[in-house]
Amino acid sequence: MARVDLSDYGYVNARVRGMRSYLLTEDFFLRLVEAPDADAIQSMLEQTVYRREVTEAFLMKPERPDYDQALSLNMIAAFRKISDSTGGEAHMLCSVLMSRYDVQNIKTILRGKKGNATSTEILNLMVPVGEIKMDVLENIAKGREVRDCINTMVSTQMKYGRVLAAAYPDYIKEDQDLSVLELALDKFHYQDDIAKLKGKDSNVRMIREMLSAEIDLRNISTLVRVRGLKLDDEEVEKLRIGGGTLTQEQFLALQRLGDIVQIVSEYPDPRTRKLLEKALSEYQEEDIVAFDKELEHELIRRGAAMSNVDVLGIGVVIGYMFQKQNEIINLRIILRGKAMDRPQADIKKDLFFIRTAEEVAA
Repeated sequence: MARVDLSDYGYVNARVRGMRSYLLTEDFFLRLVEAPDADAIQSMLEQTVYRREVTEAFLMKPERPDYDQALSLNMIAAFRKISDSTGGEAHMLCSVLMSRYDVQNIKTILRGKKGNATSTEILNLMVPVGEIKMDVLENIAKGREVRDCINTMVSTQMKYGRVLAAAYPDYIKEDQDLSVLELALDKFHYQDDIAKLKGKDSNVRMIREMLSAEIDLRNISTLVRVRGLKLDDEEVEKLRIGGGTLTQEQFLALQRLGDIVQIVSEYPDPRTRKLLEKALSEYQEEDIVAFDKELEHELIRRGAAMSNVDVLGIGVVIGYMFQKQNEIINLRIILRGKAMDRPQADIKKDLFFIRTAEEVAA
């Protein structure tokens, strides 16, 4: 039997292209919104790549299937298939891409503990595709309080543990505001990932570009949230995540403006400014949610577009991961909306589809 060179992108890209062929179409989503009842929804989902997970969810609880967990299990299987198909640089870069889920899982545990959720409820939301395996997450989630969870991470020498332990006094000082811990976690996460990206290889450059874009969008979200607050420069700088294209001076200057219209009009990057102008046009109706939505959509757009940057490298993997993530988001919007009897028009309005420039122009 011939050995497969997992360090070569050819093998993983071939698998990912096969997986990409099963992504759901816009027409399918619209028909799912229009499905008349729960039986019709179940029947439609059973004709997709989610068949096994939604069938198991229905058999376990016919009256109220846990579709959220079913979708998570499908995404976990897909991303693990990608990781298992890589070696060498490809595996390292895939690990960097999937490290976001380590951070997401830790945040979910901390939020769950703060909100008095049970360990079972918390663990059902885990997406263990990064370095932190499920048994480790289960051990962390056993803690009764946020402090217990952090202590478990420290005792097992998890890199995120010491970061959270260092931020814990400020968390207590700020009336146990979880955003203090989450910001410390994010800052370390991006710094740690960027440090792994050595050299000027095109694949490394694509991952670095995506991380930089994500950091920029996070910093924009922060600027929108703290606009108008009386903060000194040191307080403002503590809120900025390093590693993006927005410099310290630019971040401080934008925050000093105070007014959201001025922040948008004076944002230095024209491409991002255009995005913010669109969010601003919807701001009066949706408040800050408009900005969060546009920033999330922009990151998905950029990630999906990586599929066309280098069809022989990591771009194919990046593109698929963001397309899959968006597919899961759309499915959750529909399934939750249908369960709440939301009007079809409202559900459709919340869906986001990745379109080419040609499709948008048409």
